[in-house]
Amino acid sequence: MFSLRLGGAALALSLAMLTAPAQAQNADENPVVARVNGEEIRLERVMAMIQDLPPQYRQAPIDQLYPALVRRAVNNVLMAEAAAKTDIAESDRLKEEVEAYRQSKILELYLIRTIEQQTGEDVLRARYDEFVKTSEPDPSVHARHILVKEEAEAKAIIKELDGGADFMELAKAKSVGPSGPQGGDLGFFKAGQMVPAFEEAAFAMDPGTYSKAPVQSRFGWHIIKVEARNDFPAFEEKADELRQQMSGEILTKLVEGLREGASIEEFKIDGSPLEEPAKQE
Repeated sequence: MFSLRLGGAALALSLAMLTAPAQAQNADENPVVARVNGEEIRLERVMAMIQDLPPQYRQAPIDQLYPALVRRAVNNVLMAEAAAKTDIAESDRLKEEVEAYRQSKILELYLIRTIEQQTGEDVLRARYDEFVKTSEPDPSVHARHILVKEEAEAKAIIKELDGGADFMELAKAKSVGPSGPQGGDLGFFKAGQMVPAFEEAAFAMDPGTYSKAPVQSRFGWHIIKVEARNDFPAFEEKADELRQQMSGEILTKLVEGLREGASIEEFKIDGSPLEEPAKQE
């Protein structure tokens, strides 16, 4: 048997999980695992507590964790009942903390809504178009390959391709590379991510073509097919980064506007007035 020790924040979260009403579920999937003075504790609440445990405990088998978790769940309910019988619920300290949390959530939701309203897809696409116009190209290639050990085998595969064979099926059947089962798919890659001979050949090819001669590297002999080429990351790849950039700009502008329309007094650490900055002549 071992004890499960949690810090204050984790304990608070566990208490919230154990004292909040459980979501309605099929009783067979979420059975009652304990009762405390008539209050039911269901399996879902106990299992949720695993996420609060230190990493070394999370890896333990559930049959080892379960008894200690149920005991902790029971103890937490008992403590919650004891706390409810005191005047803590009406204390100024609790009210201040609840109000502080409320204000924090209001601010959080206000900022989320403000950003969402100003970063719709149309706006993001316009920002992406501007990025493409003002940035230097950073080419990437989407390629497949078939890797074999012997040059003669590679040449034979090229003849099959010339005869109309399907590249992906040949890769699945004959490639010794780890991408073989995926039809030789390497996804998009940029300069410097592949061995030099392979990279040079791939970047020199047009989309939709395959190499007419085998390309040798230290891994063996490659037949390469280029599926696509991009000079810039696709919008879908860039959207999150653009949204983050715009979010920072939106918040900066928001704060500047609020400060301009507000009466603000700032003081030194000892409470004395700040000196007015010297005016430049």
